[in-house]
Amino acid sequence: MTGADRAVEAANKQIVLDMWHHVIERRDFARAVDYIAHDYIQHSPSAKQGLANLIAFLKAELGDEGPLPADACQRTAFEFVLAEGDLVQLMFKRPIPDPAAPGKTVAVWWYDTYRVRNGKIVEHWDCALD
Repeated sequence: MTGADRAVEAANKQIVLDMWHHVIERRDFARAVDYIAHDYIQHSPSAKQGLANLIAFLKAELGDEGPLPADACQRTAFEFVLAEGDLVQLMFKRPIPDPAAPGKTVAVWWYDTYRVRNGKIVEHWDCALD
């Protein structure tokens, strides 16, 4: 791998992390166009194709009260941010209700993988179930 390849992978990581912070965590959906291509391909079973459909999905899932102040949103603690070529994968733990122990939670791993081309996210996969 060349230094140029590493630089592209580092830039791709930063695009995905910036998108996550601004669009997902801060709910600044107007900024999605800065990071995500209009013809975005979504492999999650609960969301439709394209940037406009992604924004509609996020508004329905996260709320549409407008962007949160930077100091008011919780930052995701990523365990791993991996890049290879045009792919970037975010890995983190998220607590969910423990089915075996009511009132308790269990940490489960979540994975989001993004393809980045020409400085924009063009494709997404995750481990979410419908």
